[in-house]
Amino acid sequence: MKPVSVITILFIGALLLLYTGCTSGPDTGQEAAAEAPPDWVLNPPDSDEKYMYFTGYGTSGSGSLAEAEQTARGAVLDEIMRYLGVRITSETTATARASVDDFQTDVVQQLTSRSSGRVAGLEVAEKWQVEQAGALTLYLLARYDKTDLAREKHRLEEVFREKIEAVSGPELEAQELQSQGRPYQAAIRFLDAASAAFKSDLENVEIKFERNINQASEAIRSIGIVKLNDNLSTFMGKEFEEPFRAKVVNGSNADDPGVEGASVRVVYKLMRSSGRPAVRTETVKSDASGLVSFQVPAPNFVGREQVTMSLDVGAAMESLLDVPDDLYSLVEGFEQLVMSKKVAFSFESLSMASRISTGIAVFDLDASSNPIALTETSAGLLERLGQAGFQIINLPVAVTNIAGRPAAQVTRFLYDNFGTQVERAIFGTARISDHSQDKDTIIIQVTGTVTVVELESGKTLLTVNKSKRAQGTNTSTALSTAFKKLGEDMAEAIVNQLQ
Repeated sequence: MKPVSVITILFIGALLLLYTGCTSGPDTGQEAAAEAPPDWVLNPPDSDEKYMYFTGYGTSGSGSLAEAEQTARGAVLDEIMRYLGVRITSETTATARASVDDFQTDVVQQLTSRSSGRVAGLEVAEKWQVEQAGALTLYLLARYDKTDLAREKHRLEEVFREKIEAVSGPELEAQELQSQGRPYQAAIRFLDAASAAFKSDLENVEIKFERNINQASEAIRSIGIVKLNDNLSTFMGKEFEEPFRAKVVNGSNADDPGVEGASVRVVYKLMRSSGRPAVRTETVKSDASGLVSFQVPAPNFVGREQVTMSLDVGAAMESLLDVPDDLYSLVEGFEQLVMSKKVAFSFESLSMASRISTGIAVFDLDASSNPIALTETSAGLLERLGQAGFQIINLPVAVTNIAGRPAAQVTRFLYDNFGTQVERAIFGTARISDHSQDKDTIIIQVTGTVTVVELESGKTLLTVNKSKRAQGTNTSTALSTAFKKLGEDMAEAIVNQLQ
């Protein structure tokens, strides 16, 4: 049998006295005695194989059956809710609250004299009422199919658990990861918890969001990236002899414990065929010791550049893109912290051509292809190639040996006369292709072609065609500037393309 509360015992005692009093004394012609209460009123039944039983009663001092029945239904509902173990707290989501409210409304409707059918498996099995001195007390015995009751209990438990665990689950997991010395993984789970918080309808969302963002920040703050090598060099078109290496640590020094499984973004530069730079990004993971190793593709340009490695939490941050405006400052602060976790490696890409002795024979011509006194194109080439480390000399040849002659003939001439001094030669001409004036400004355009050849084999290694426009207050200034810049541009193409 179910245990009976003290209040129920006292009430039943009073009921028995009432019943006894009603059955004594002479018969006045009215109902001489109250109907004896059924056994379930005094002894609430235990569950059986099919049903769970719930009882409740309600009293109306005015004798209103509706009022008594309303109270009795509420008492039965309380018994059912106590069995289900549902408890509303500050952590309960609005969704869970609404689900409980709907369920309770359905239960009360189901316990009316005309069942609504809104709660499967629940019905009023019996009623009993007693009147005394104008008051009325109604007793209800409800039975609930065990299978349906278990299903409803599970449903409500899931509703309560789902959104709360979406926040507390990742947060607790993150704290455990942090205690295990795995700050990167902890930060990711704190971000998951923060994301779940602002997307939920939990109370105190802002507090939960801020707490998890702050914990993610603390985890990231403990992480450092330490370079294990730097200042590498190679020749254009050749891979580096060793990869760029770093260590992700729980601390700031290479001797600190490594952080396993951290995502690291590697950024480096390549040159497009158009000569414009293109940035490439790849992601690597730190190994069990926290080590990160990345083999940068062979550079296709000449010069000094950098490779950067930075901590990457991009995937986890995507879930925070829709964060409300009043919380976004916390996200920005976290992003700035993550961006500070990076290192930059310097490297140099050299031209193999810079190790090979090269001669220059390039001449400036007027618009009619006649030689002029200027040697600015050659000067621009010499200056820029010299800066790139080329072993370069100006060949003492006449313009007539170069201008207008077939490349094979020029190559043979240069080999015969300078083959013992240089291995390669750069020859060609530049001419004025356009001349105009805008008020007091002179505008000059020049166009040129140079060829790079290997003298002994006669092989053409590279041909460069360029145009350049310049302006000045007089023709001489504009002309000198245009030819000089043209030579520099040609040299830049040679540096970046000649191997």
